[in-house]
Amino acid sequence: MTAVAVELPLELEAGPRTLPKEPDADPSGEIESWELHSELVLVCPEVCARALELLPERDPDAFLVRPERAIVVPARSDEESEPAPGLPAAAAVYACWRIADTARRAVVAVGLLAAVALLAEVVH
Repeated sequence: MTAVAVELPLELEAGPRTLPKEPDADPSGEIESWELHSELVLVCPEVCARALELLPERDPDAFLVRPERAIVVPARSDEESEPAPGLPAAAAVYACWRIADTARRAVVAVGLLAAVALLAEVVH
């Protein structure tokens, strides 16, 4: 692989660089629709004021939804407020299962610890 460096001649433009000219402002002072839908509303006070004028009148209660009639929640009876008969039994079975699982894991951990201790004694 080879590379060849080539120098291109540079040509300079005559005269100083100038900024592009902005189009003349509309003498009637009308704000165009694209100006209302751009970020210009955030920085130009005239466009902001015109955008606020074009907004519809605000209804202060527009977001409130009032029910047509009162909602009545029936009172609970004593039978409904008590837990189902199977719930305490299920909780007790779950607790016993967790205790048995924890005990099994503890027995395995103690057995492994004893095996490592016996192996250390044999090697020593």
